Amino acid sequence: MHDYFLSFCRRHIWPIGVAILPVLTLAGCETPRERERISLAQDKQTCANFGAFAGRDHLQCMLIQQRRRDTQQTERLERTRVTSEIVRNMREMTDLRIRRCERDRRWKDQADRRRRPCT
Repeated sequence: MHDYFLSFCRRHIWPIGVAILPVLTLAGCETPRERERISLAQDKQTCANFGAFAGRDHLQCMLIQQRRRDTQQTERLERTRVTSEIVRNMREMTDLRIRRCERDRRWKDQADRRRRPCT
């Protein structure tokens, strides 16, 4: 009975699950336009919470919210750049250490060969 159930699952349920998985994965993705729409709605809600519903106050609040988003994006990009630079520097240091170690090993091998008498 147990083997029949596993066999049934492998033959019928597993392919259906594998077919549905990519669809579910892609369903959670947002397009840039959707993200922009969501951001705009959040900004409008924030301005409404501040009491700026229309007019000059609303416009000023929306500009402040956009500036805040732009600043956040700039900070994220800067953090990414710094992280990339740190990784690159670490990689260069590691490569340099490896080259020095190999060079020192060659020098040591050459020095050992000079000391050994040839027979």
